[in-house]
Amino acid sequence: MNTSLPGKLLKRKLSELNSALFFAEGDALFKLPNHLVTEMELNDNGEIRFVIPKPAQDLEAFDKEFPVRLEFFKKGIGYRLKVQGKGEIVVDAAEMEKWLAVSEARQEKARNEQLIMIKVMVKFVDYTGNINGSFPSRLKIASKLSDWLFSAKSASISV
Repeated sequence: MNTSLPGKLLKRKLSELNSALFFAEGDALFKLPNHLVTEMELNDNGEIRFVIPKPAQDLEAFDKEFPVRLEFFKKGIGYRLKVQGKGEIVVDAAEMEKWLAVSEARQEKARNEQLIMIKVMVKFVDYTGNINGSFPSRLKIASKLSDWLFSAKSASISV
């Protein structure tokens, strides 16, 4: 477990994983629904920004700030990240437009459904996994092949 990953390492790991489960936590009467987040950005201030579909309820029913948990994962990658922090619903239309302007895919998503932006100030990072799980698959295969070749060679010599 690592609770303080450097910014560049955290950015790299988040871009490798590129998907997270979003959980709005706390004891508020109305909480934002859990959601799978597949596109986000991490800025230099330690904030993660992403959009989720706008809930059916009026946004005024939700707390503007709330505890958040994001669980980052990807099949085939041998590590996971759990991020906890303070989430905030971004109501500034200019910030939303700036976020959408980055890619055509974001703009297409916004045309198809109403979205709200969530900004999470990272407070705690839990890194779980091993270094071997993050190596490219070709390197893993080469490592297994060399282990097999050398173990077979040493077995034939001892006979």
